[in-house]
Amino acid sequence: MKELGIDMEEIRRRMSFVGLSKEEIQLLSGMEAFALGHADRIVAAFYQHLLAFKETRALLKDQPTVDRLLASQKEYLLEIFSGRFDKAYFERRLQTGAVHHRIGLAPKLYISTYSFYENILSRLIAAAYEHEPDRGMRRDLAVRKIFRIDMVLALEFYFHSYFLEMKTRLDENIKEMDDFTRMVSHDLKEPLRGIEAFSSFLLEDYTALLDEKGKRYLNFLKESAVRMKELIHDLLTLVSLSRKGPNLENVDLDALLTEVKHDLEFSIQQRKAKVQWTPHLPTLYCDRIQVGEVFKNLLSNAIKFNTKTSPSVEIAVREEKAFYTFSFKDDGIGIDPRYIAQIFRPFERLHPQDEFEGTGVGLAICKKIIEGYGGKIWIESKEGEGSTFFFTLPKRPKQRGNDHA
Repeated sequence: MKELGIDMEEIRRRMSFVGLSKEEIQLLSGMEAFALGHADRIVAAFYQHLLAFKETRALLKDQPTVDRLLASQKEYLLEIFSGRFDKAYFERRLQTGAVHHRIGLAPKLYISTYSFYENILSRLIAAAYEHEPDRGMRRDLAVRKIFRIDMVLALEFYFHSYFLEMKTRLDENIKEMDDFTRMVSHDLKEPLRGIEAFSSFLLEDYTALLDEKGKRYLNFLKESAVRMKELIHDLLTLVSLSRKGPNLENVDLDALLTEVKHDLEFSIQQRKAKVQWTPHLPTLYCDRIQVGEVFKNLLSNAIKFNTKTSPSVEIAVREEKAFYTFSFKDDGIGIDPRYIAQIFRPFERLHPQDEFEGTGVGLAICKKIIEGYGGKIWIESKEGEGSTFFFTLPKRPKQRGNDHA
């Protein structure tokens, strides 16, 4: 039970879920004489049932195996009608599932076992309480409820093994993806670094030999190499968000936003931008790098897509019951409402590269990060009147796997 993460509290929760009450358990314990009178007949019929399937028939070739099976099944039936559903009882149900998994029995065959037991017991109980159908029905229902609990417990090992197998495959796929992205990052960026470097060398060392057109071509080549490196970086970032969970910790968002502002200090000073935010931002349980990436993209865009001599950006947060709503408001160029939906798609650009630089992936990265936490992002904007980006982040992110959000 410990290996599968099941304890008696979980068992009691499942009993409550199927509606197995103390009164119904007492009804089962009052049927011990019924069980003793019918156990051998039921087990013999069960044996014949197993012989109808080639998978189970192949396992019942020798008499000692048959004898052990009949004895264990009789013991199980008597246990049900003893009403003693303690930890040891449920441990045996889990162990049964582990044994069946080890010998290769498919879940459908095991489920058919419980269907068989339900049908035969239902007929026997109906016959025993022929003149008291209501009493018989209540006992029949109690039997079906405990069978539901037992069947799911026995199948837990199948589920657990399947989960471990899928996790192993997933880990292998992630490793292969990591190897691939490292290869892509190195093999594609290396030639670009060469193009960028040698373009600079030509511009510096041979400038006297180049006319204006030649210099313009080399500058275009250098800028294209830089853009390609940025695009590869953004693509790898976008891909990594789909396969890696965040590193969750308590993050002081005031300190984080200060760091982001410092990272963008050159752009802020160059554009003479004014960046203000609500004091005392909350501390949030999140991934510092991921949320920092959201802050950086939104703040950078607010400064970039602005033709004023001194852009203004206002950052605010509003606390809700289970989440925070953040807003990044600018006085920039704004967006035509017709194009709002497409700006969160990768590589969607509303302006030429020579007008506003960028790869067109930043907002897609923001959307991926925020939705990964169970939040949402949207924009309110009018062309020529600025934009406000809103996004929500839960106070406690949804858990996914090993604390993945």
